[in-house]
Amino acid sequence: MKWVEIITLRSPSKINGQFIDELLKGVGESDSSTDMPKHLVEIKIYHHSLVETDLSIHFYWESEPGIQNKSPLGLRVFFALKPLGLLNHSVWIETGAREFVALN
Repeated sequence: MKWVEIITLRSPSKINGQFIDELLKGVGESDSSTDMPKHLVEIKIYHHSLVETDLSIHFYWESEPGIQNKSPLGLRVFFALKPLGLLNHSVWIETGAREFVALN
């Protein structure tokens, strides 16, 4: 089952990209006490196209049904970002997907 954990930050000032890089550095090793890293597929970081102080971090997971919840990694990142502004932390389970072929 595929699912995504999303942490969105709205900050009053520009976010330091180096801080985010340091926060996510060594993710596999930092969660070695749990079985979650083996389910982590990818991490993507997004900035809002118009609001430079908005940031969204997406953790893409794939696991068996029943463990789709806020992960220890997600909670750690959430609490590290908390002093920087307003946060939203949610988990979304994939229910369908469609692929599109580009026409030349």
